[in-house]
Amino acid sequence: MRNVGINVTLTPIIFWVVGRKGLSNLKLLFRGDPVLVNVYHALTAPDNATPGQLWAKKFVEFVGSEQGQQIIADYGKSEYGESLYNDVTYAQQYDH
Repeated sequence: MRNVGINVTLTPIIFWVVGRKGLSNLKLLFRGDPVLVNVYHALTAPDNATPGQLWAKKFVEFVGSEQGQQIIADYGKSEYGESLYNDVTYAQQYDH
């Protein structure tokens, strides 16, 4: 993103949220196209496939837990006024 002249760009919303204070000449025109939403999935190897598989499984379970989802939903709110990431509830409406 630049703050000079006329710009039209497609950028992940996280860059806008973090950088908008320094971009006084730019404005957000559109947000939330369901085709452009990045839905992330967490996968692990089968049980006992690798030495760290159990820890990976525990991490994925934590990320999917209520506590893990709350961390994701709140991340960035205190500093930027909105979350930098969306939780699973938001993502499920766009999973394709």
